[in-house]
Amino acid sequence: MKREFGTPVTFDGCVGFIHDGGGTTGVVMLPAWGFEEMTIRRGWAGFADRLAQAGYCCLRFDWPGAGDSLGNTSDGISLNDWLDAVRAAAELLRGHYGVTKIVLLGHGIGGLIAPHCALSTSASAVVQMAPQNQGRAGMRELEILGRMIGSFLGLPGNPSKETIEIGGHSMSAALAKEIGELRIVEGSQLGSEIPLLAVLRSGAPGAAEWPQRLSSAGFVVSTEIYAGADGFLSYSQASVPPVACFDQVRSWLVATMPPGNRAAAAQPQPVIQALQGDGYSEKPLLFGADGRLFGILCLPEAQAPRATILLINSGDNYHIGWARMHVDFARALAARGIASFRIDTGGIGDAASIEGHAYYVEAQALDVMEAVTTVEAMRLGPILVSGRCSGGYAAVQTAVADPRIRGLVAVNTVRLGLSPDETFEDILKGGTSSVADYRRRALSFQTIMDILSGRKSLRLLAAKAAHLVKAQLSARFPRLFGALDGSSTLTQEIRRQARELQARDVSVFLVYGENDGGLDELTRHFGKRDAAAYGHATVRIVSNAEHNMTAPHARQAILEALIDAVVAVEGLGQPGAVSAS
Repeated sequence: MKREFGTPVTFDGCVGFIHDGGGTTGVVMLPAWGFEEMTIRRGWAGFADRLAQAGYCCLRFDWPGAGDSLGNTSDGISLNDWLDAVRAAAELLRGHYGVTKIVLLGHGIGGLIAPHCALSTSASAVVQMAPQNQGRAGMRELEILGRMIGSFLGLPGNPSKETIEIGGHSMSAALAKEIGELRIVEGSQLGSEIPLLAVLRSGAPGAAEWPQRLSSAGFVVSTEIYAGADGFLSYSQASVPPVACFDQVRSWLVATMPPGNRAAAAQPQPVIQALQGDGYSEKPLLFGADGRLFGILCLPEAQAPRATILLINSGDNYHIGWARMHVDFARALAARGIASFRIDTGGIGDAASIEGHAYYVEAQALDVMEAVTTVEAMRLGPILVSGRCSGGYAAVQTAVADPRIRGLVAVNTVRLGLSPDETFEDILKGGTSSVADYRRRALSFQTIMDILSGRKSLRLLAAKAAHLVKAQLSARFPRLFGALDGSSTLTQEIRRQARELQARDVSVFLVYGENDGGLDELTRHFGKRDAAAYGHATVRIVSNAEHNMTAPHARQAILEALIDAVVAVEGLGQPGAVSAS
């Protein structure tokens, strides 16, 4: 079966995807890391598919300690583990898929590392795309990027000197130091006349030095400008794959290292073995019609599962979750005897493409029900659903629609329901912070200092703040500000759903950051109360937590809610239920 987003494989503690075009030339795709990898993942998979269409046998994979692979880059993973993974990937293509030539294709950190693996993998060609700058300068760029992204997203600062943090992804200082020590020196003969294509971002730090540096190490270097890189790597909006650039790379490969054609008519079956971790095992699964959806099933080793929790995508975040939290949750839950299935619904991560939007749509809830059907057949105990933001909305709607679901944990859910005439754009306009938080931002200390120093105009700032708050109020409280009609009908429907969940004894946990817009949504439909007074659900509020719940204490609060929801489902701590009126 050919899938646009590949067929899952496992090897050497890593999870990957094969995109097999039937050729004798294999392409090992060395990924970016952390926030960059999460941003470009779907486009990177699409690139693998384009190469497979040209006949190449491609393997994209997650670095040890990242994505779905075993371990954690924040502790205990070394550069040698990463280099070993590249060699193992090449051996898998040669040994199982019968390829005779290997191309190394890397992006970001993967682009930096690729030339250093050319000899150990006997590579016939190398492609590096937007390679991270080598040496300490490259690691400083990572640290600056981490601060920029943190500032843009309102993330907490990194208090540790032992890790580098980028959008919640952590790399140990030891691993960062090893990567920072990777250098291509003149005369090193890493290349030995190997053709190399350097696809470089115009004006990026260190970009101009790469061609000469690589030539001095023995590579035969060609260069291309990385057109479309900014849109692909954007953290302020949806990533846009640079298709024209991908096609340029493909053309260079076809001319330099043709795909060839394997004589065997039958396609090899992918290698999928469960990965064995500390107290858990994990296995990638395709599910749904024609295997269009994807997930990782995590099972406890020591016992039959007490329950299974489905972990649903938030926005475009693929199944590992923001800051890899779904992976961390899954393995921590397994230690407590709880199974989990972290999934990609249609149009997100490694699931098949769909028409239209991928979330805040009925189709996402239907995909979650497909996951329910998959785990129900395995008899892994009662089933619960959980998600953050749009994933929380999908969890709520699935729990209402599917009587097989026994528990629900929704995190920072800014919409509990939707009016029939609301558009996707209307939903996004509402933002994720509470109205009170927008007010606080308008009156921040820095803003006051800017006004006093004359750097900013009080009149213009006041007008901007008023416009911002009104826009948030219009989206959040449409009855008062005329953005939408039928809010009272929507409230009645949401309360009806809450009563239905109560009648079915579904354990409902709602978790919010203290300034999250989801609290406004809760107030809008159930009135303003103390957290303990919401009888239709157990409501928990986490201090000092932004919408993504990036801080360790915020993630811990979600994990505790997941565990407590299982306990409640087991009947050992069922929350008291009162009227949802």
